[in-house]
Amino acid sequence: MHDQLDREVLAQEGQLTDATRTLDIGALDRLYADDIMFTGVTGVICSKSSLMDEARRGVAERQKAAPAPAVVSYDKDDVRGVRHGDTAVTSYRFGVTIRQEGRETLHHYRTTNVWIKRDGQWQVVAAHTAALGL
Repeated sequence: MHDQLDREVLAQEGQLTDATRTLDIGALDRLYADDIMFTGVTGVICSKSSLMDEARRGVAERQKAAPAPAVVSYDKDDVRGVRHGDTAVTSYRFGVTIRQEGRETLHHYRTTNVWIKRDGQWQVVAAHTAALGL
């Protein structure tokens, strides 16, 4: 991605990363299209409502006083992308470190997002995340 619109998509990808890290419900709602089709690491296809429900559960977990698995870090790299008009595809690798019962575990994934610009706004309409055996 090399031109201004491509930087625009990368900026949206950055906003999605921040929203995912912080579980920013408003930002996730804006960035995910109403008709998104998300395939998770288990192979289950999720709708926007199920993605938003999961984010809300995450917020509730973070607010609980009881010890629960905690995300210690969310690091993203190897961001790639290609744009075709008002459609763009991005792919990146990320690692999530989770602390549970005093132990930290690092999990690696790769995500591909399909972005479409609708009414002047970029939104993710399809996504797939796969677990990596790193």
